[in-house]
Amino acid sequence: MNLKDSFDIEALNHPVTLKLFLYAKTIHPEDFGVREAKRKLDFNSPSTVLWHLDKLVEANLIEKLPTNRYKLLQSGLEIKEINVPVKYTAQIIRGELIPRRIFLISFVISAFLITLVFTFLNPLVASILGSVLLGINAVLYILNYLTIKRQLSYYSWGKEKEDSNE
Repeated sequence: MNLKDSFDIEALNHPVTLKLFLYAKTIHPEDFGVREAKRKLDFNSPSTVLWHLDKLVEANLIEKLPTNRYKLLQSGLEIKEINVPVKYTAQIIRGELIPRRIFLISFVISAFLITLVFTFLNPLVASILGSVLLGINAVLYILNYLTIKRQLSYYSWGKEKEDSNE
């Protein structure tokens, strides 16, 4: 049987379901209860946790044990890559949503072309301009990385949260 046929990866599209799945994957081979997951992952309601756990059971990624605890299945353990829902900032231009990344890409292309033109006109100016534009580009990419990292921090838990409660 093909691995993709044995479970429903679409269940992981919801951030809460994905966070629960990652928790189950992290503590495997141990099992866990609803209230334990609620407490560890800092969710507001056990019913929310239960609803998302049921989605994972339906997707054949975890199983509900006779003790009303949950455990990751082998199909869940074999998943090594997941599309994580991350929000992208977009500008509205003439009624169209334009991802902010388009501006970053256009800056990189423009910087390259300007530096290329100055290479033929004045190599010294081209090297200075290229260095400055490369530095600006690096700062923009770092800011983009930090934005995505901040969004992905939603899926983390554990020691850093336990330390902050002490």
